[in-house]
Amino acid sequence: MRRKLTLLLTLFTACALYAQTLDDLRNIESIKRELEKISTEPGTKKPETMRGASSLETFQDSLSRLPVQKMEKEKFKPEIILPEEEEEEGKKAVPETTEFFIDLPCFGHEIFEQTQAEYMPEVFGPVDEEYPLGPGDEIIITVWGEVELRHELVINRAGQVYIENVGLVNLSGLNIKEARNKLKSALGRSYSSITKGRAFLDITVGKLRPLRIYVIGNVTQPGVFTVPAVSSPFHLLFYAGGINPAGSLRRVLVARGDEIAAELDFYEFLTAGKRFSNVRLQTNDVVVVPAAEIQVYLDGAVNMPAIYELKQGEGIIELFKYCGGLKDNAYRKTIQVERIVGYEDRRYFDVNYNELVKNNQNFELINGDRILVTEINREVKNYITIEGPIYGPTQFEYHAGLTIRQLFDKVDSIAGDAYLKRVQITRTLPDKKQEMFSLNLENILGGSQPDFALAPEDQIEIKSMTALFPADSVRIYGAVKMPGVYAYKKNMTLKDLIFASGGFTNNALFTEAEVSRIFPRQHQKDMLAQIFYVPLDSSYIKKETEDDGDIFRLLPYDNVFVRSDSEWELQRNVYIEGEVNKPGLYTLETKTTKITDLIERAGGLKLTAYLAGAKLFRSGSYKGQIGIDFEEIFDNRYHEENIFLQAGDRIIIPEKLATVSVYGGVNFPSNVLWEKGEGLDYYIEAAGGYTETGDEDNVTIRLANGRPVQRQRFLFWKYLSDDITAGSTIYVPVLKEKDKTDWSGAIRDAAAILASIATVILIYDQVGK
Repeated sequence: MRRKLTLLLTLFTACALYAQTLDDLRNIESIKRELEKISTEPGTKKPETMRGASSLETFQDSLSRLPVQKMEKEKFKPEIILPEEEEEEGKKAVPETTEFFIDLPCFGHEIFEQTQAEYMPEVFGPVDEEYPLGPGDEIIITVWGEVELRHELVINRAGQVYIENVGLVNLSGLNIKEARNKLKSALGRSYSSITKGRAFLDITVGKLRPLRIYVIGNVTQPGVFTVPAVSSPFHLLFYAGGINPAGSLRRVLVARGDEIAAELDFYEFLTAGKRFSNVRLQTNDVVVVPAAEIQVYLDGAVNMPAIYELKQGEGIIELFKYCGGLKDNAYRKTIQVERIVGYEDRRYFDVNYNELVKNNQNFELINGDRILVTEINREVKNYITIEGPIYGPTQFEYHAGLTIRQLFDKVDSIAGDAYLKRVQITRTLPDKKQEMFSLNLENILGGSQPDFALAPEDQIEIKSMTALFPADSVRIYGAVKMPGVYAYKKNMTLKDLIFASGGFTNNALFTEAEVSRIFPRQHQKDMLAQIFYVPLDSSYIKKETEDDGDIFRLLPYDNVFVRSDSEWELQRNVYIEGEVNKPGLYTLETKTTKITDLIERAGGLKLTAYLAGAKLFRSGSYKGQIGIDFEEIFDNRYHEENIFLQAGDRIIIPEKLATVSVYGGVNFPSNVLWEKGEGLDYYIEAAGGYTETGDEDNVTIRLANGRPVQRQRFLFWKYLSDDITAGSTIYVPVLKEKDKTDWSGAIRDAAAILASIATVILIYDQVGK
């Protein structure tokens, strides 16, 4: 029976877990269907295409078939050296360079950052004399002198302007200088003063004609731009947001019709400041930025590590020119080039840059090359170091044959406390082990001993006499202004030491000073020190002359003790406040002044004084209120609570009080009127009684004078040790709130469990039948 019941319960639990798993799977499938539905809804937005891209695709394809105009190359080209193919067994392993070539910037691309926010088209401003006029340009003609004229004219589509009294003048294709001469000749036929020099003519350009330029290729925002006629390809790159990392900065093309009008190298601007102002754009020109063909990675001891673009045939010589050259600590004999060969192998080449420059050669680079310029990591060895008390430099150049005397001829000077009889030289051997030599430098410099030959990296250490032989000292303790340790000086006296320590304090005992001195052990082995007593008086340090009997000479390590006068001290002041006739600050006359003595000096109590609430506060190590029964000590002046006062004591005598404070675990914390003879229960009930969490067994009562009142028990009765007085404080502690049991919830859960058990038993009975 028990076995069948266990089996039934196991099956029931497994079915419940399986049902939960099915529910979870259904929820997952439901979420997947919702996501698929959202992704296929007609209203879902797709990423927008870049402005102008779709309209320029066909045009860009046609540009790839345009003939490229060959540019003139430099007259001088260094000899190109190609790396020799190595055999498999001679192949060099590529060293680890994980700390290099990380996050290298693309050289030149940083200039295009935030161009859209900062770059504005140049609509106004002067134009150069070579600017070609065309349809749409506004020209301003000004004549002054005997004839004064001003015309603001726009060149029409035929390239002409109409001038009153002159007629049509064709200016298309002329630059500013040529147009000025032609207008001067044309207006001179109608105004003779111009030809005779009595009138003068000048022209300027007003509004410039707009140009429609296409920018395509590897730029951030390709499209069609309307720009002023003075714009150059340089400006158009900024209008288009700059060249992206895949674009070429070395071969920016300007296409006009079926030809390439110009091929520009942006590195010329970055390295020489050339702005391509000589390239004049025309309407419908296309600025094309193709992809970069050769990009190499440069890192290490160069001025500008970055990713650089090279042209066919360029190599290390051009690369180092673009990067601003090598740093001073660059190792030039071995420039490391890592290259992928045949799309399947990695090779490593060493290039001697010094030999390239010397022989007017170059090392051609290909796409993907990684060039690393290492730093010179050799240690400096040709030096000698001097440590110790010398003046001037402490490190000197070593040369072959250098000796101690030659070295110290370069030293500024040697300090007076230098100990030269034993100087140590530490020498580093080739195997990095060290060897030490000890010399008498004083004799070597004086010539009485032979000179000593030095070696590279020698370290010469000179000790100071102060460090080797510490100065003797004496100590002074007690009633002096600056007690402590002082350097011993020859013929130093006790008066000298007292002067050095600032003199006596006010509480010094002017009878004698005690001096302890090291006892020579050779006389008595069990003696630790000798004690001397030197007579003193108040004029000891004021005497201008000293008798032989007043002179006490000190020896090294003497200890001097100046004792304090135990009877000397400053005044002891106490405070009294409240209901006395003369409150304020008082000085204690004797050490045995009591509380009642001070109140009498303060003029006695006023009629409104409330002794039951009087308080005494003490400062110092035992701070706080002292519970004193002032009524008791006034009735009996010899009562033990009539204590001696101390400096800083404060007595407060209040006016008549009429309430008792009740707070804590009561229903209505408040101040209850005092009733003579009433006990604790009276004041608790007056404050609304205890709360549910009020701790009745641990109530604390403190009288107005600060004394605590204890609750005591006699058989079944509780009583107070003292009567509650006006001004007292009653505090009822509060217990932590007890946890409440939710019996209705517990009964409901129990019923559910019983119903489940009954269902299981019923199923079991049915299966058994």
